[in-house]
Amino acid sequence: MLYSDSLNPCQANNNFSATQFDVVLTPSNNSLSFSVVGVSTISGNVTIDLVVFAYGLRVYEHNLNPCDSDLTGLCPMNEGQINLPPSNLEIPADALSQVPGIAYTVPDLDAKVQVYFNNTDTGTSAACVEAELSNGKTVDQKGVAWTVAVVSGLALVASAITSGLGHSNTAAHVAAMALSLFGYFQAQAFIGMTAVDLPPIVASWTQNFQWSMGIIQVGFIQNIATWYQRSTGGTPSTLLSSLGTISVEVQKRAVEPMVYLMDRAANGLQRQALQARTNAGGSSGSDTSNTVTIHGIQRVGFRDGIEVTNIFLTGYIFFVVFVMFVVLGVLIFKLFCELLVKMGKMKGDKFQDFRNGWTTVLKGILFRIVLIGFPQMVVLCFWEFTRNDSSAEMVLAVFTIFTMLAILAWASSKVIRLARRSIAMHKNPAY
Repeated sequence: MLYSDSLNPCQANNNFSATQFDVVLTPSNNSLSFSVVGVSTISGNVTIDLVVFAYGLRVYEHNLNPCDSDLTGLCPMNEGQINLPPSNLEIPADALSQVPGIAYTVPDLDAKVQVYFNNTDTGTSAACVEAELSNGKTVDQKGVAWTVAVVSGLALVASAITSGLGHSNTAAHVAAMALSLFGYFQAQAFIGMTAVDLPPIVASWTQNFQWSMGIIQVGFIQNIATWYQRSTGGTPSTLLSSLGTISVEVQKRAVEPMVYLMDRAANGLQRQALQARTNAGGSSGSDTSNTVTIHGIQRVGFRDGIEVTNIFLTGYIFFVVFVMFVVLGVLIFKLFCELLVKMGKMKGDKFQDFRNGWTTVLKGILFRIVLIGFPQMVVLCFWEFTRNDSSAEMVLAVFTIFTMLAILAWASSKVIRLARRSIAMHKNPAY
């Protein structure tokens, strides 16, 4: 089954827009069901050109005359509302045979249909709309995200337990591998955050790793972020709550002439200031038109159900909460160990290194957390500089960047001093 439930304009000065669009192709019974409600400013007879793109390639073209196909409301077209009630068309078997079977099973199908309404008298295009096709299958799975999150979390816990047992050398190696694994997950998330055209399967796959950037949709967290922004003079976006009146186009693969790409690159080089890459009309995320194109970090937040103006605070809150839970976990484990020793349930030499130097262990854990969260906060804070969602959020971004830089600089200088001392004493920095 192939279906589409959104219709977007694909040319300037479009004379047709749809407020409802539902099309379902069911190959098992050779039927095409559709329901369209739209507004047209086109009058007169038109011909319709259908162009199908698959994975960036033009794979099918068909010319249709509405007067020959008994399409009510399109022969001729009149200005005003067009209402095509739920209907079914029988598709010839030879036409369906041109659709490869893989189109019904491959996840995140990269296909779209462009429909051109051409004036019969002049032959010019009066309107162009396009519909993204989907088969309902995707690689964006919550199970994958939870699995990789648990794996990385267990690696960090294993490092902490090993360190508490006194095997500091082994713990350091495990921690280094855990940091590398977490860095790989963040690198995957970075790809999905780039404001470039991505194949749908790439955008969906990288969505599985956005948790590593703190982009996690939780209802009360969104309420807190919205409240904080309003309280500090910001204007929350209403993109998700306006989907009934605004068509949101998630940027995917584009088929563009090379000349246009070169012109766009040349124009981009002329921009010296740091600007927000959006057509969403400023920090509020509103747009005067009925179509909003989102890309990059906006695309990531939208797919997770997070308003554009809440993305920064969502990532920030989850990072702070993670730090607090780690600190509380270490304190609770310390108290638990001491309680078991006093009750005689645990030997006095168990976790002795941790119990005697738990502050040093906690300091090392916090340094690793800052190192893990540094890429996340750098991306989100610098993105906030382009958004300016509120003055308080800008202050948070500046404070966080300089604080983390200072912490990492101090830790780096400490490591360098220890390495120099080790070289002087053992002729090897590893000691």
